[in-house]
Amino acid sequence: MTPAPSSSASGTCVFCAIVAGEQPAEVVLEEPELLAFLDRRPVFRGHVLLVPRRHVETLPDLPASLRDPFLAAAQRISRAVVEGLGAQGSFV
Repeated sequence: MTPAPSSSASGTCVFCAIVAGEQPAEVVLEEPELLAFLDRRPVFRGHVLLVPRRHVETLPDLPASLRDPFLAAAQRISRAVVEGLGAQGSFV
């Protein structure tokens, strides 16, 4: 797999455009390899999208080197949503 750069030069990936700063987003987590932001049209209050800064099509395509940081970030975000919104739980 050869991930595309974090750019929306092709104009096809809205997540890459957000990572590149070309599209606005309410960022809730910024890390060197990851970015998390609120969904513009959430089904649930507090719905957060977590993406690697390098374009990855699907979770199985996520590089092994990002698995632990990705899951750790997802756990921190899940805790924050529960604590910050008083939710009874979260799901990933």
